[in-house]
Amino acid sequence: MSLLAELESLKIHAVICGIALPNEASIALHEKLGMEKVAHFKEVGNKFGKWIDVGYWQCLINA
Repeated sequence: MSLLAELESLKIHAVICGIALPNEASIALHEKLGMEKVAHFKEVGNKFGKWIDVGYWQCLINA
């Protein structure tokens, strides 16, 4: 069972995912699953000693 199907069975309403940017492959996967970008925060994450942007994607299930 996929994660989204499991969450739907638990009557979860909103799913929110954070993505370290840039990451075209992850963005494409999340959007293929029906998620849409809802936020973009500049330089709020730190990865390998470098400040990175973080984006948030959301989808509503059991709507």
